[in-house]
Formats: sequence, structure tokens, C-alpha cells
Amino acid sequence: MATTPVVSRPTERSSTPRRVISFLGENGFIVIFILWALYLALNTQNFATTNNLFTVLRQASIIGIVAIGAHFIILLGDIDLSLAANLTLSGVVMAALMVNQSIAPLGAALIALGLGAAVGLINGFIITRLKINAIITTLGMMGILEGAAFIITKGRTISGDPIDAIKFLSTGTVFNVIPFPVVLLFILYVLAFIVLRRTTYGAHVFAVGNNDKAAWLSGVNVDLVKVMTYVLAGTLAAFGGIMQVARQGTATGAMGADFLFPILTGVVLGGASLTGGRGKIFNTLIAAIFLTSITNGMILLGVDIYTQRVISGAILIVALSLDRLRVMRP
Repeated sequence: MATTPVVSRPTERSSTPRRVISFLGENGFIVIFILWALYLALNTQNFATTNNLFTVLRQASIIGIVAIGAHFIILLGDIDLSLAANLTLSGVVMAALMVNQSIAPLGAALIALGLGAAVGLINGFIITRLKINAIITTLGMMGILEGAAFIITKGRTISGDPIDAIKFLSTGTVFNVIPFPVVLLFILYVLAFIVLRRTTYGAHVFAVGNNDKAAWLSGVNVDLVKVMTYVLAGTLAAFGGIMQVARQGTATGAMGADFLFPILTGVVLGGASLTGGRGKIFNTLIAAIFLTSITNGMILLGVDIYTQRVISGAILIVALSLDRLRVMRP
């Protein structure tokens, strides 16, 4: 007489750790963010004020905007180490054209954006056509762009009255209340969400990140998707450079040196898997704001800059650990 096989079901006890791991993998940094914000609100006088919160959002705008491009690239399973250098060179070119060549702000901005897009195009071409690893390609590009920025500036600071024409990108407000860069930040994230979730291109980005060979067999032009993504990321990096020039009122060959770390950390911390194919764009926005609030909060607490670097390094390790949890979850 045949016996009916007994199928064991996972008990509530065995499934609970999996749920915890899954939750931490997806939302752990948000929990940490909330606890951090509560701690600062209770232990500092200025953190929870409207002015300071807008300051945090304004400071997060540049990192957040460039992180959109980094998010798209990491969804592909690639990485771009040249984004901060692209930001620097594009900003330097923008300032030099306005100050030294008397080119109108709009014309200088279009040239800077074109330069950023061209850098992305070159990166994409080398990676897809020459089949050179993305890390090696963009690391080499980073050196080229940083060197070019110092050649243009000759190690000096570019400054002048023409730059005042773009200061509204940093200090302007909407309805005399909300900082203009904050409005721009949220608009770009909404557009990025729509592109990723409602367009064929966005679907192809996820498909390539999940399995590029399967995507190719399904008729997706994998190389074109990658090139388009690098061009998009380069353009956004250039726009970040323009905003940085507007913010500081000058341009230097090292003005983007501290941007790469928070840009990439924000994307990974926000949930984009380094293996590609998984990530929520709005989580990257939250992570960018979180990282900015950490610096802001440590300043309010009187923490010295060296300790801030130690904490920033610890955050990167946490971000990578959360990524491993996301990969390990059932």
C-alpha cells in the first residue's frame, strides 16, 4: 500500500530568522536612519529645525542627483568610479567658459553637460566594444579627468562675477520656502522612478542586470542599454558639477574629491545589489539624505573630522554587509 509522503512545512520559529534577515537586508538602513534622527533631535538644539532640515536636503541634492546615474549602472551589475571626476571636470569647464571665455551660462552649461555625456559614451564604448572591465575602465577614466581638471585650472581656483548668474541653482527657493535644489532633487527621482518602472529601457536595465545573456537571447540590445546608461550617468554627473560650482561660487581641480564615496555608498546602502538587477531608486534618495545627515549631525555634536572619516568607513562596511544579506535571503 502506497504511503503518502509527508511534506514538512517550515515552522514559525525557523521562518522568523529569515524574515528578520530579509527585513534588515531591505530596510535596515532606514531603521538606523530613524534612530539616528531621533538621537540628534533629542541631543542637539538645531537638528530638528526647519532651516537645518532644508540644509541637509540641500547638501544631499548633489550627491543624490549623481547617485541616480550610479544607481542605474549598479542595476546593470557594473560600477562607475569616474563619476566624481566627471563632476569635477564638467564643473571646471563650465566655470572656465563663463569666467575666461565670457560664454553665457546656458551655453556653458550645455557644453558641460555634453562633456559629461561624452565621458559616459567613451566609458560605455570601451566596456562594451573593447570588453575591458568596468572597474579598470572607469578607474583609468577617473585619472584622466582629474588630470584634465588640474591642467585647465593650473592648480588654481576659478572665480569671478559671471558665476553669480547660476547661484540660483544653490540658493534659489520655490515659493520663497523650499530650496530650488531640493525641488529639483525630488523631481529627478520621480522621473528616474518612472523611467525604471514604466519604460522599456528601464525594464531592459533590470533584465541586463539580472542576466545579460538571457536578456540578449530575448532580443535586448545589451551593449546599447549599457552605453545609454553610462551616458545618462555621465550627464547627471556633469549636472552635479554645475550645481557644485553654483554652490561654492568657484571651481577647483579637487572640488569633487569627496563625492565618490557617498555617491557609491548611498546606492549600495539604499539597496541596489552589487550583483545587479535589484534596487529601489527611492531608497537611494533616502540613503543620500541619511549620509548627509550623518555629517551634519556629527558637526552639531562637535565630532572632529578624523572621527567622521572613521564613522564614514564603518558605514561603508555596514552597507556592504546589508548587500550580502540581500544576496543571502531566500
